[in-house]
Amino acid sequence: MKVLRSSSTILALLLLISINAALNGCGGKEETLTEREARWVEGRLTSFEYEHGIGPVTEEPELGPIDPAMAEKGKELFIQKCATCHYLDIKKTGPPLRDVTKRRSAAYVLNQVQNPEKMGKLHPDGKKLVAQYMQYMTIQGITPEIARQLLEFLRSVADQPPVPAEQQPGFGTPPPPPDSAAAK
Repeated sequence: MKVLRSSSTILALLLLISINAALNGCGGKEETLTEREARWVEGRLTSFEYEHGIGPVTEEPELGPIDPAMAEKGKELFIQKCATCHYLDIKKTGPPLRDVTKRRSAAYVLNQVQNPEKMGKLHPDGKKLVAQYMQYMTIQGITPEIARQLLEFLRSVADQPPVPAEQQPGFGTPPPPPDSAAAK
């Protein structure tokens, strides 16, 4: 009698697990970008997204040693695309970035530079930065390759000591007009 009750319980549990898997898509279709963005709008972020940001990067990249050539390209891109709003050690119209790779994961940095609008509007930490700096990060059309080069540059400077304003990469690059990014 106990054996029968045990096997009935096991069968019932297996049935519940199967129903749950079928309803929740276990092994089913992958979430589309449209479905994922709708979920973000609803404020339903996964634990990965809370920690690593929302955007095209959905898993933490494997990082090896810093690639000096890639970091040098990243520095040039930082001056062209980022120095308008960011210095490494001094608050400009955006936050200082020298230690960003110590405060944020690589995936977060990559998502932030590739998906700044949605990060600022839909991610809890992005919303805090918008509130603090009173503007959204400008959309720069950053490709995955450029994002990776910028990341390498930021990784390469993370452990260097702060430098005076006039030694900051891109020093003298004027900030954008006050309403250019806020209008988004």
